[in-house]
This record gives sequence, structure tokens and C-alpha cells, in this order.
Amino acid sequence: MYFIQHIESITHQDSFQKQNLWKELKPLNSDHALISPDYKAYIPVAALRRLSTILRMGIATAKECQEKTALEFDSISVGTALGCLTDTEKFLVTINTVSGDILSPTAFIQSTHNTISGQISLDLKNHAYNMTHTQNAISFEVALMDGLLCVDEGKKSVLVGAADEAIPFLERLRGSLIQTDFPFTSGASFGVISSDKNQSIAHVQGCEVILSSENPEQTITEFLKKHALQLSDLDLILEANNTLTAAGPKHVNFLAHSGYYQSASAFAFHLAHDWFIEEASAKKVLIVNNLESGKLGLTLLSSNEA
Repeated sequence: MYFIQHIESITHQDSFQKQNLWKELKPLNSDHALISPDYKAYIPVAALRRLSTILRMGIATAKECQEKTALEFDSISVGTALGCLTDTEKFLVTINTVSGDILSPTAFIQSTHNTISGQISLDLKNHAYNMTHTQNAISFEVALMDGLLCVDEGKKSVLVGAADEAIPFLERLRGSLIQTDFPFTSGASFGVISSDKNQSIAHVQGCEVILSSENPEQTITEFLKKHALQLSDLDLILEANNTLTAAGPKHVNFLAHSGYYQSASAFAFHLAHDWFIEEASAKKVLIVNNLESGKLGLTLLSSNEA
């Protein structure tokens, strides 16, 4: 089994170092800002100045997860859809505006998608397996599946998470390349997966990615059937779009609380875990990541008492 040892998130909610996100969870509007911790507690001041928001979030959440778990990570699996947008924009603007001078490589080095996982390894002095997954809106689910495979291979402490950041340029894409009414936001969520139960309250029962789904509801029904379940057996459905509102259990659109960033299902993973704290009788939670048309990321979490 894949037991969830600990989860941390930095988002537009007050989510960092909180034991139950549902206690103060609020719907977001365009005025909400990213709620950041004191990064100086996790990152040296000299390094802090050159790190963009997404790198700060990734390092802080990963370090907090490491502090809360006994074993050093023997695998790191990170998902990100758009990577380090701030540094990517800075690098492209510099190329476009500077001529005849030698360009600083810093923005380019920090613009690549795997900078997040690499920076986490550097700060933790961790030399274990390290992988970045970039599959647009289902990046977190692919990273999670990789993490579960690592547990199957005998790894004892696997860090799995996802991060993305918002920049003003994204507003220019709203309505054309990006279809959403939710505010653009930043967020990072990381958790530790292990084969040992320890003090965990929930485990991942299944995770699946469907790259082409013509009938999402049928696909979800078939996924649940593999685990001897149906929609009425679920205590909570967390979804990016409201296609399953008619289904029996409690239904929450997680984008209303996370805002729009393509790996927001990682925050939904944190919400799903904490639902077992909020509702002690809850047994099953399904995350439906249908943020991207035609693609599905399905993650089923179960209480350890189920």
C-alpha cells in the first residue's frame, strides 16, 4: 500500500503547516494573494534573492516535509506544467532587448522545468532518484504514478509533488489558449509516500491517467469498478469542472479554492487527505482532474481505517 506520511502546500489559502485545510478554506477571488511563509527559515538569505517564487515554494514545502518524516528521501518525483515562468520570461525578454553583450546564464539555467526538482535536491543535499514530469494539466498525476512505482521498487520515503506559478502575461492568454473564469494563481504541494503505515491516516488506493477520454463519466465509472466501488460509495469528489454534480456524494470544485494553475490537482490531493481529518467517518475520496479537455487524471484516496 502507498501510505501518505505528510503533505505541505503553499497556495493562496492559508495552507502551509496546517493540520486541516478545511478549517479555514475559503473561495478565492481576484484579490487573493499568495500566502507565503518566512522563506528565510528554509533558504539562506544570499540564495533567496535569486530564487523565483516557484523555486521558493518548492524548496520550502519539500524541506518541511523532510523535517516531518524520519527517513531521507530515496526518490523525488515532481510535476510541473509550465515550469519556472518568471525566469523563462526574464530570459526571453533579455534575449530580445540586449544586443552585443554577453548574457547572464542565470535566468536560462533557472528557466528549465527540472530546476524545481534539482534545486530541492541541492538544498537537501539529496543524491537519490530525481525526476521531473511535464504533461500539462496531468503533470501531478504522472509524477504521483512514478512515485508509486518507486514504492513498488522498494523505496521507503518518496517525495511527490507539483508546482506552478502565475505571471501577468497569462492574462493575455485568457479566452484564447486558456479557457477559465478562475483567477490565475501560484501553488506548490508536496507529500511523502511510503510503504510503511506509521502514523498516516490515509493511503493512495489508485491513480490513473487517461490521455483520450470520449466519455469521462463512463471512464470514471470503469476506474471505480476496478476498485470494487461506485460513485455512491464515495464520501467526496474533488473536481476541476462540474461534470459530476449529479453524483450522490459531496462535490467540490477545487479550482474555486486553489485558483487556476495547471497542477492544482496536487492541492486537491492535499484537500483529499485532510478530508479524513475533517470527517472522521469518511472512507473514500476521488480526485477528478478534468482541467484539460479530453484528458483525465483520477486519484482515489482511502482512509487507513477503511
